[in-house]
Amino acid sequence: MSTKKAIIDNALFKQIVAIRTDSLWNMIGRYAEGYLPGIYDEGASGKFDNKGAIFIPGGFIFADVDQQPISYDRDGDIATNAFKEKVRSAMQNDNATLLYPDGMATGINLDSGFFSRAAHRIFTYKKAAFRRIKRIGSVRPLNITPEDIIRSHCPPYMPTPYGARTRISACAAVSLIEPPMFFAYCKAEFNLTQEQAQAFSNSIDAAQDICVSSDGDTLYPPYLVVCHDTRYKENAYTGLTRILGIGKFGEFATFSLERINKNLTGELKRKNQEYGPEDIFAHYAGLSFLGILRIYATTNPGKRSQNYSLHIVSPSKDLDLDVDQVLEEARKRYAIP
Repeated sequence: MSTKKAIIDNALFKQIVAIRTDSLWNMIGRYAEGYLPGIYDEGASGKFDNKGAIFIPGGFIFADVDQQPISYDRDGDIATNAFKEKVRSAMQNDNATLLYPDGMATGINLDSGFFSRAAHRIFTYKKAAFRRIKRIGSVRPLNITPEDIIRSHCPPYMPTPYGARTRISACAAVSLIEPPMFFAYCKAEFNLTQEQAQAFSNSIDAAQDICVSSDGDTLYPPYLVVCHDTRYKENAYTGLTRILGIGKFGEFATFSLERINKNLTGELKRKNQEYGPEDIFAHYAGLSFLGILRIYATTNPGKRSQNYSLHIVSPSKDLDLDVDQVLEEARKRYAIP
């Protein structure tokens, strides 16, 4: 199972959480006015994440929904702060953001049907290949559907039917989980020439490396990060963030900013987690909020393991985030008294 440090110690995650913290103050203001969105309603966001987002290493993407090659402005080596500003800007666009060591492609429309078919075939064929008995019997047990794959990469409190962002992120994460099989599928699906296949295989290999800034910081690991604008939990006040492709099938993580209440304190006690004043992301009118990272264990397609580790993410110690500065800017932005 992936570690807390491997998931959060990068500029992409830190910037997303900084943006979510700004959104938290928007939600606190709406709560005070009696207009907090329902747990399954969209709109649990702020100025900088109101369209949600999907970030994925671009080397895994051969073409967009129209089967056109991906183009982007190449910046070369980039400093950490410049990268963070690009992330903030990218979240103002719909569709996916593709991350490259030398740049970023924003607003890319990906083919959800392609990734659904790829995920379905890869894991169906993989299950068939490892079957030990020769008799086929019923073909139904061999069939793994996209719904099975999506369910295994969502927390148990996310209900069906799954939305477009949930579907495409879970199925696209298969490319990170099974790179060789994904490459083989793409080679056949796109009928790649030898030259195209070699270039794409090099691209996939490079996309599995951690990207480092010109000043030596980790910009992003080879993970897929999806920012929802739905809360999904009663004590979560901003959209859920999921981190996919972090290990074997079914392994993923979630991050949420959650109000400290009886349910959360009970969960923290069961997981032997304690918090202090330095771990609080926001405090207002008797409400206090923690950053909670849950890392779910591997599972079988269609199943959802209840085994997960829980970690408190400290804004200052883990993310170098000045929550007082965020509050100062958010008060003006959202007219919070």
